[in-house]
Amino acid sequence: MKTQLTRLLEPSDQAQAWGALREAISRLERASSTGGAGLARWINVFSRARERVSIQRLSRPLVVLILDGAKRVFLDGPEGNTRLVAREGQILLVPQGIPLELVNEPDPERGVYRSFSVELLSEVDERLQRRYPTLCVQRGLGGFEADRPHLLRSAMPSIQALIHLVNTLLLPGAHALLIEHRLEDVILTLLLQHREQLEAARAASSTMALDPTLAVRTLVRRDPARPWAAPDVARALGVSDATLRRRLGAKGVSFRVLLWKERLDLAKTLLRSGRHGVLEVATACGYDSASRFAEQFRRSEGISPSEYRARHRAAADDGCFSDPPGPPAAGGRGGAVMELPGDPTL
Repeated sequence: MKTQLTRLLEPSDQAQAWGALREAISRLERASSTGGAGLARWINVFSRARERVSIQRLSRPLVVLILDGAKRVFLDGPEGNTRLVAREGQILLVPQGIPLELVNEPDPERGVYRSFSVELLSEVDERLQRRYPTLCVQRGLGGFEADRPHLLRSAMPSIQALIHLVNTLLLPGAHALLIEHRLEDVILTLLLQHREQLEAARAASSTMALDPTLAVRTLVRRDPARPWAAPDVARALGVSDATLRRRLGAKGVSFRVLLWKERLDLAKTLLRSGRHGVLEVATACGYDSASRFAEQFRRSEGISPSEYRARHRAAADDGCFSDPPGPPAAGGRGGAVMELPGDPTL
């Protein structure tokens, strides 16, 4: 099951590459759950139960690929706010020296949590600093900011780089220099992707003054599964929480409604494709509960997600792709989404 929106909408060649990566990691798991060669140290984690892990201070940076389930990252202690949720197909980069509380959660359908982690030795960063000085503007995780974890989707370049790394680790007697080259390739692809995300965030920030609703929706669309809160969005857009709420209020919309509307539009896109189940869509759009998602979807659209999906599948068979009309809202306006039950941010 793919649980990230970008994975659900990906082209078939990327889906095939993701499958090849999972298979390669499975072969590595069968060979050994942990190991190392050259500058790479890796570990495969498998669990059928929810686990909480406290990390006082990592001695080396980690690159963690989520294969099944989710990893929740608490930055403010065990009772603090969840700041990141890494789901299947996402990559979590954790710098050294940061205290963290991590919770590994099994996939609700498969009942397992699986991840593949690579520990980076200091020589990796030194090599990147020498080879790419304009990218690696500071020491640490190959140029990533060293004061917080980073969450990235597994885009095609990073999937291919990981496939090359894992297949090289599977080779008997693979030369350390070759492994170092593969590892450097992985970090470089992730670093370039990180830079692209920073550019996108800056673009959204520049849009804030002109159209705050578009800026928020653009930011949420990049990662709808993230547990977005207004302070997080405001920080990413370079304004205060109060300023964000004031500018949205001037447009006649609240952050809560805007977040739900964006997730609703994305959910409808996924459901119309007919290729994904309700739980997949709910998780991709930021819901941990398919029933909670279905409840809010029905209140908005007048039908359940399953019924919506079935109607569009039938319409596609008949050559008709129009949306069914939404239920009449208060005052006789159809399809308006202005008041929501409960908290859609989960």
